[in-house]
Amino acid sequence: MAHKKILITGGAGFIGSHVVRLFVNKYPDYHIYNLDKLTYAGNLKNLTDIEQASNYTFIKADIVDASSIQQLFEQYGFTDVIHLAAESHVDRSIANPLEFVMTNVVGTVNLLNAAKHAWKDELNNHLFYHVSTDEVYGSLDDGGFFLETTPYDPQSPYSASKASSDHFVRAYHNT
Repeated sequence: MAHKKILITGGAGFIGSHVVRLFVNKYPDYHIYNLDKLTYAGNLKNLTDIEQASNYTFIKADIVDASSIQQLFEQYGFTDVIHLAAESHVDRSIANPLEFVMTNVVGTVNLLNAAKHAWKDELNNHLFYHVSTDEVYGSLDDGGFFLETTPYDPQSPYSASKASSDHFVRAYHNT
């Protein structure tokens, strides 16, 4: 198996730090790159137990900075992406929706563009795994379940930005 260089965005966040730790420990032959802006949601103290691992690198960067993201793909040669970085929390999105558009939509497209450029000669040998939220489906009726066929029904700037990023990922996959 080829040596993987996996970029995990948002890896200092609550969920992201668990994903980073799992990959660093479970796949010692892969190199895990944790990219995080270290905003209110990111905390490197979540990862003190693996910060010295030989297959782990932390990168402080903002996915909204397209040229920085492109340069990082060129510098490190990422083979795969697990994209968890996002602005979150409905109340925060109501107060500042543009911040959510920039990170969740523009940031995702920047990652997609960098991956598309870096992998242009062999798109099928790479994985871009985009993590979303159930918020894109709106509210559940009492006792209901979200299914793969549940239509999108975002109800806040947060869920609208995540739904938009989902659609961009799907569009890039299809085209």
